[in-house]
Amino acid sequence: MADIDDAAIERMLRRLAQRIESEKDHLCALDSAVGDGDHGVSMTIGMRGLTRNLDELDSPSAAEAFRAGAEAFADDVGAAIGPILEEVFEAAARTLEEHRDLASTATWAAVFEAIARAAQDTGGARPGDKTLVDAWVPAAAAIRSAADAGADLSAGLAGAAEAAWQGVEETTDLVPRLGRASRLGERARGHPDAGATSASIMIEVMRDELGSPGAAS
Repeated sequence: MADIDDAAIERMLRRLAQRIESEKDHLCALDSAVGDGDHGVSMTIGMRGLTRNLDELDSPSAAEAFRAGAEAFADDVGAAIGPILEEVFEAAARTLEEHRDLASTATWAAVFEAIARAAQDTGGARPGDKTLVDAWVPAAAAIRSAADAGADLSAGLAGAAEAAWQGVEETTDLVPRLGRASRLGERARGHPDAGATSASIMIEVMRDELGSPGAAS
C-alpha cells in the first residue's frame, strides 16, 4: 500500500467533520445529561469551519490541514471547548511540522502525546475529571506502547481507539470535577462524558482512515 501522504490527512479531517456532524444529536444528548447540551452543536460548528478552511487551501500539508482546524475552533466556537480544541489541533500541527513520516507509528504517538498535553494544559483537566482527557491520555499511552514495540500504524491506531473508548466507558462512573457539570456532583454519575466521546470519535476516524496493514513503524 502507498505511504500516507498529506492528501490522506486532509481526507481524514474532512471525514472527521462529516462524522461529527452525523453524531451531533447524540453528543448533545450526552451533554444534556450533565451540562449545557451544546457539545454536539459546538463541535459541528468547529468542524464546519475546518471544512471551510480546507476548501480555501491548495493541497495543504498535514500540518496546515490540522492548523485549519485550530483556526476554525479559535474563530467560530465560543463555548468552553473552543480554546481546548484550538490547542489540540495546533499541537497536532506543530508536531507534524517536525515529524514528516505520516505512515510512522512513532509520528502519531508523538501527535497523540502532544494532543493529550494540550488538552490537559488548556482545560486544566487530568485523568479522572470526566473530560476529553479521559480518552486522549489512554489513547496516547496505547499508541506510544505500540510504537515502542515496533507495531505498525494499523495496530497502533487500533489500540489507541480501543483505549479511548474504554476511557469513555470509564467516565460513566466518574463524578465531574470541572465546569458546570461539577455542580451536579453524584447526580452526574451514570452518564458518559460528551467530550471524551467526541475525542473517541476523532480517534476512530483516524484509525479507519489512516490505519493500514503494512504501514511503517
